[in-house]
Amino acid sequence: MNIVISSGHGKYVPGANGYIKEHDEAVRVVDRVAEFLRSAGVNVKTFHDNQSQTQNENLERIVDYHNAQVRDLDVSVHFNSYETTSRPMGTECLYVTQENLAGEVAAGIAAASELINRGAKYRGDLYFLNNTEMPAILIETCFVDSSADVDLYEDNFDDLCQAIAEVVSGQDVDPRPPRPPRPPDPTPPSTSSRPTIRRGDTGIHVETVQRCLRVMPIDGDFGPATEQAVIDYQRREHIDADGVVGPTTWAHLEQDFNLPPYPPPLPPPLDEHTIELITRIADRSAIAAYDWDDRGEAPPGYTQGIAVAFAYVLTKWQAGDSAAAEMAQADTGDEDTDALAWYADIFADLGMSNDQTGVDTLRHLFVLLMGLGMRESSGRHCEGRDMSADNVSSDTAEAGLFQMSWNASSSSGEMEKLMDQYSQHPPQCALDIFRQGVSCSESEWSCYGSGDGYEYQELAKACPQFAVETTAIGLRNLRQHWGPINRYEVEVMPEADRMLRAVQGLMTRLRKQREQKGAA
Repeated sequence: MNIVISSGHGKYVPGANGYIKEHDEAVRVVDRVAEFLRSAGVNVKTFHDNQSQTQNENLERIVDYHNAQVRDLDVSVHFNSYETTSRPMGTECLYVTQENLAGEVAAGIAAASELINRGAKYRGDLYFLNNTEMPAILIETCFVDSSADVDLYEDNFDDLCQAIAEVVSGQDVDPRPPRPPRPPDPTPPSTSSRPTIRRGDTGIHVETVQRCLRVMPIDGDFGPATEQAVIDYQRREHIDADGVVGPTTWAHLEQDFNLPPYPPPLPPPLDEHTIELITRIADRSAIAAYDWDDRGEAPPGYTQGIAVAFAYVLTKWQAGDSAAAEMAQADTGDEDTDALAWYADIFADLGMSNDQTGVDTLRHLFVLLMGLGMRESSGRHCEGRDMSADNVSSDTAEAGLFQMSWNASSSSGEMEKLMDQYSQHPPQCALDIFRQGVSCSESEWSCYGSGDGYEYQELAKACPQFAVETTAIGLRNLRQHWGPINRYEVEVMPEADRMLRAVQGLMTRLRKQREQKGAA
């Protein structure tokens, strides 16, 4: 007896996708059935379409292969789909002329696997059944979107394939041929440093998973719905279905959904010549000699550092960086969360409008930042936690120029992203600039607690650029975190705005010069 058996759909036209993928499983069934048939001395040829790019091309290629062979029977292996469910759905076999054989195949699969027997189904509209020139059947093995079906299919895979071989050949298939181990799905190495996340976690990484797996609402909360979606995805990908998104699951998500590298690369640091020009502007500015209320003059490194940090964030904003875009958004009008809204009257009195998203609003935010840093730390990057406060965890321990603590990160996923960026590949920390005129004690460098909060404290003091950017995000999303902001104690100085405007003008000129040089 001669049989030709092919897998439905193809590599680039993969068919249904549920807890398992139709074409991948059809290939498995075809190859295993062929092994059983050959062990019984049946002449069998198999075909898998790894070329077609469209459904029509795929159907024609499969039928052309069958019709080019000498055979007694044509068999096509498919998997059904309807809706995602935990209910059992069953197996069936489709026919145009082979009703009896189709019924026997469906019954054989059901008996071997305990799948519901949906029986033989006449289908006069299928290209394969209408265009193959020999007797033909089309097997719908089970439903890919029924978890009950998939469990029975996986648990009884060998018995199911043996039953198909025995029914289509009319011969007992015994003994079973040795089953080669199933090669693992190729999993590329993860291209990012995304952390392992699980039920109970929150944040931007949870949002990423929810977007990929279409879990609604996309709220960044890893709850039971997200966990089940992860388990379902892991089962489809044939990886350990534990509901935890670790390196292997991330690697599959990155490949399947074309996720960008994480953390996103930051722009290169400012070159020495640019920094020299910026610090010269800062040193000559009126704000450098200003006597801040109850704080006196700022350390020279603080004024220079704020100017350099602003210049670097400008380059990020021009590059489309999402954190910089959040900083530069127009006044939200929400006084409970947005410090620019809380200070709207003060900015308005100074003629500093924040009604438009863009560089002006970004610059004004840095004016507020400059005043906040003087109020909170007197411009000292290594300032430790407030020892008079009841900070009993690493997440509530304040650190750095602006005395922010890591619990503020819950207000925006951009803070977590910034910490990943700056803890792994910081292009610019500006520590050598901010430290000028500042003396730090050993106790100030020490940090409190452990975990992410401890890491934040270390990074905020050792990498002032990071402290500037995370605080800028915090001011737009959690203004009540800072007492001096709440009490309107932070000075908003036009002299600081004039300095930063000069820095902005310098960066614009330098960018135009680079563009002109590149066009030459």
